[in-house]
Amino acid sequence: MKQTIFPILGLLWLHGVAAAEDDIPLLRPEEQQAVEAQTAEFNRAIQPALTEAAKSTVRVWSGKRRLAYGTVIVENRILTKWSEVARAGGNLRVEGAGGVVLAATVSGVYEDDDLAVLETTGSPLTPVRWTMTSPALGSFLAAPQPDGRPAAFGVVSVLERNLRDTDSAFLGVIGSMDFTGPGVRIEEIAPDSGAAAAGLKTGQIIVKVGERPISGLLELKNSLVGVSPGSKIKLLVRSGKTEEEVEVLLGNRPDLPHFPGDRLRQMERMGGPISRVRDSFSRVIQTDMRPRPDQIGGPVVDLKGRVIGITMARTDRTRSFVMPAAAVQKLLENAPQDAALAQVRKPDEQAALPVRRMAAPQGGLQPGGEDRLRRHLTEMQRLMDFMREEMENLEQGR
Repeated sequence: MKQTIFPILGLLWLHGVAAAEDDIPLLRPEEQQAVEAQTAEFNRAIQPALTEAAKSTVRVWSGKRRLAYGTVIVENRILTKWSEVARAGGNLRVEGAGGVVLAATVSGVYEDDDLAVLETTGSPLTPVRWTMTSPALGSFLAAPQPDGRPAAFGVVSVLERNLRDTDSAFLGVIGSMDFTGPGVRIEEIAPDSGAAAAGLKTGQIIVKVGERPISGLLELKNSLVGVSPGSKIKLLVRSGKTEEEVEVLLGNRPDLPHFPGDRLRQMERMGGPISRVRDSFSRVIQTDMRPRPDQIGGPVVDLKGRVIGITMARTDRTRSFVMPAAAVQKLLENAPQDAALAQVRKPDEQAALPVRRMAAPQGGLQPGGEDRLRRHLTEMQRLMDFMREEMENLEQGR
């Protein structure tokens, strides 16, 4: 690899990657030429992983406005972003691989996860082939465009989780941060919680959940992952030298306070446009991919080209959410809601506002621009090194 900082910057200009860094200064012509060459090199390197999934990727249009992407789930059915297509009020069409264009209508809605099912007439489309493999933390992911180019890329930053706090089982205890364990010493008990109803008291130490020893606060939290409200669990608690088993009926987590404000919304939008509906999904993986809001809804692949899920939302400058393939499959086992009865979750009003951008300089680097440029390029250098290592591992495994 040439020891120059400029070629790596090309990754930030990938076709379809959302809102390239706003604070990167204007490039000189020779730098721009290097950028374009590196972009082409990157596209060629990643394209084999995107080829198959691109056949199951569509763009959803209303008139001349692109609303979202979609994933073909059967030959004439497409899963896409409900809050985006709902705004169109009909007159939908989809554009698939090879430039095929088909009329589409909304046939059903999964309102809680902000997904809609479109039905098309005409030529059959290529259904996606899911993989149930869960990507590891740090795994490289990419979202294709219908023509096989990348729409976005990034890595897994947080493993699968439920963003609906009120859907999570709630024990109702706050543990002491000063207690070094083993176990969790109860510092506070939420009123009207399962812990309160079971008679737990402050100062007691939770030693086990079921047969699972509890080493500390994180272990207690992890022991409740996947447990539904309404479930009963057995706790082994210690008071002094006495231990007793207590059965607790878990409840729903109470609504947590939200802190809206112009400052928070402005910070969320600093990296470019964000999705109108971008939280409270049931099962998602968090990534640092940066698709545009009108590129949400398409498949996401790993470096082997396996479709591991679909994009769900761009949430801010550094985060986007992907619903894993297993969660999508589980969702599709249930019939969608009638589109005529479905509601769109109230979006953050600021999400619909245009992004205010500073005027581009007429030439040369802005003050401090060289340092910012090198900082961005260092980040992209790490990504390129990671990709090369992953691809070498793939080649060795074949």
